[in-house]
Amino acid sequence: MADTPHLPHTPRPVVELRGLSKAYPRPDHVAVEDLDLEVGSGEVLCLLGPSGCGKTTLLRLVAGFEVPDTGTVSIAGDLVAGPDCWVQPDRRRIGFVFQDYALFPHLSVLQNVAFGLRRGSRTQRMQQAKAVMDLVGLTIFASRYPHQLSGGQQQRVALARALAPAPAVLLLDEPFSNLDAALRGSTRDEVRQILKRTNTTAILVTHDQEEAMTFGDRLAVMRAGRLEQAGSAESVYSRPRTAFVASFLGRTNLLRGEGLGTVAKTPIGDLALARPATGQVMLSVRPESLHFSPHGGGVDVRVLQREFKGHDLTYTCQLTGPDAVRLIVQTGPDCLVRVGDTVPIAASTAAVPLEPSVSSAAHSAAARRAVQER
Repeated sequence: MADTPHLPHTPRPVVELRGLSKAYPRPDHVAVEDLDLEVGSGEVLCLLGPSGCGKTTLLRLVAGFEVPDTGTVSIAGDLVAGPDCWVQPDRRRIGFVFQDYALFPHLSVLQNVAFGLRRGSRTQRMQQAKAVMDLVGLTIFASRYPHQLSGGQQQRVALARALAPAPAVLLLDEPFSNLDAALRGSTRDEVRQILKRTNTTAILVTHDQEEAMTFGDRLAVMRAGRLEQAGSAESVYSRPRTAFVASFLGRTNLLRGEGLGTVAKTPIGDLALARPATGQVMLSVRPESLHFSPHGGGVDVRVLQREFKGHDLTYTCQLTGPDAVRLIVQTGPDCLVRVGDTVPIAASTAAVPLEPSVSSAAHSAAARRAVQER
C-alpha cells in the first residue's frame, strides 16, 4: 500500500468572510455585495477604496455593529454571524480603534486603557493595563487625561485600550486621518511596529493609497461594495486587474490596443504584455514605465506640461500623430526635456491588460434585488 503523502499544515485564517452582503433600503444601496475575504494570523490587511465603497460597513460587519443580509463571518475559527447565528460584538474577541479615538474624557490614560479588561482582580487588571501602556510608550502619561495629550498620544491610548484584552483581531477605522501630515507618518510607523511586535492580526480601513501601501502586509481594493483586487502592494500596483484599481492606486496611462498574445499593438507602438491577451484590450502603463528616448526609437510626443516635485519630474505629453492621446511620463529630477519639446518616448516594462470592472448598471440591479429581498 502506497504511503499517504504528508500535506503541510495550513493555519486557519483568523478572519473569514464568505458571501457577505449588506444593503440599506433608503436609498437603495448595496454597501457590501457577495464578498469573500480572509485575513491570516499576524497579518495586517488594509481595506482601500473611495468614500462610499463599503469598506467601513465591511469593518462594522466584522465587528458586529451591523447584521449581514447574507453570508458568514468567522473569527478565530468561530462562526459569529450567519444564518441562525449572531454573536454580540463584546463576545467576538475584537479590538476597535475608532476614527475619533472615542476616549473617555473623565478617565485617566491608565483608566482608559484598563476600561475593557474584565478578568482578574483590580490589581491584575491595572498591571495588565500598565504592561500594554509600556508597550506603546505611554507609561509616563498614566495619570494624564485625554485633553492633556497630543493627537498622536491620544491615538496610542486608543490603540493600547484596544490591545489590552488581547483580541483575536484588531479593527482600525481610518485612525490616522485626524493627525496632521507631519505626525501621521511617524505615528503610522509606530503603530505598525507595535502590531508586528505583538503579532496582532489587524484590518485597517483607509482611503489613502500611500497609507495602505506602506502600512499593510496586503491590501484589498474595494469599489461599490465589491472586492476588485487583493494582494501585496507591489503586486496590486504593478499588476492591477481593472482600470479602477490601476487608476486608484496611482497615476497611470490607459491605452487601447489589440492583443496578439504576448504583444499588443497600441498608439505608442508594439508593447510587451504582462499577461497574454487577444483582441481589443485596455492596457495600463505606469508613468515611470515610460521614458524619453532622444537617440531614436519610440514614437514622437509633444511636451505640454512639466511638474518638478523634488525627487522626480512628471510630464504631460501628447502624441503628434493622428491619435491625440495624452500620456504621463515620470522621470528623475535631472531630465532636461522642456515644455514645447518634441521627443520620442518608449516603454521600458510590459503593459498590463485590464479586465472590466463590475458595471454600475449591474450594481444598481443588485441593489434593487437586495432591498426587495429584505
